[in-house]
Amino acid sequence: MQGTDRSRLAFLLAAAVLALPAFAAAQGNSAFGHSHNGSRVTAPSSTTSSAPSSSASVTSEGPSYGVDVRNFGTWLDDASVMGLGSGFVTLGFAYWRGPEFREFDFPMIDSGVAIHQRVQVGISFPYYYAGPPGGAVARGIGNVYMTTKVQLRDPSSQPVGFAVTPMLEVLDAAPLTGGSRVNWALPANVEVRRNGWRAFGSGGYFSRGALFASGAVEAALSDRVSLTASLSQMYSTKADEVTAALGLPRGQTDITGGVTLALNPKLAVFGTIGHTISNREINAGTLNLASGVSFNFSR
Repeated sequence: MQGTDRSRLAFLLAAAVLALPAFAAAQGNSAFGHSHNGSRVTAPSSTTSSAPSSSASVTSEGPSYGVDVRNFGTWLDDASVMGLGSGFVTLGFAYWRGPEFREFDFPMIDSGVAIHQRVQVGISFPYYYAGPPGGAVARGIGNVYMTTKVQLRDPSSQPVGFAVTPMLEVLDAAPLTGGSRVNWALPANVEVRRNGWRAFGSGGYFSRGALFASGAVEAALSDRVSLTASLSQMYSTKADEVTAALGLPRGQTDITGGVTLALNPKLAVFGTIGHTISNREINAGTLNLASGVSFNFSR
């Protein structure tokens, strides 16, 4: 690991860990966080690469757990916010495989804390190892996502919940097609809770040029085990020369399935598997795997 990477990783780990003292507060309606790990851009196109990420979540029955996955250019989240002062830290790893590219992310760090009864902030980032099969491996801190989720309507007390999640995206390197390393995105989230299951989804825009829509259904098999299925779709609003030269499509659709096991009210483990089902090209994910553990902190 190079010196600059070590310094950046140390800073980001400190930012995540220093938030832990604020996690000692009242218990909320969420067992684990709903902020989602960032994914690193792994191809020249600024809006079509993919890598997995995961987090735990809840149902209307109380603590139940699910996993959802997003790819770059998309965001999948719900409308729930943890109780004031409560928080979470997720530590995971991910493997992404495409026709001409491989990536392994470890650690993937995702953390968040509720600073208001309707506001939750978070930060997420991976450390990646990436390259073509048998070729040189690049490594370093991937894209960093800093989020602020604002709940507009609570799904635990209303038929339908709503939230927005404005975020800053800091790229690990300047895009090959030009542009800033610091960008923004604005997802809008919706959530419906019912006895034993819930549905949620997001739609919005990334400033680097991507429209997206994602959705998921989560079902509790028991008090400790839940399953989640999700679908995400992205469309690039920018047609650049690099994308055209490589023959990359401007849209991509991915499906993901996941399972989460709650070991106790404050600790859960999860695993996901995903696949690109749209046009198959050099940036399609033939296999996305992710797994990890999520810790919940509260007074």
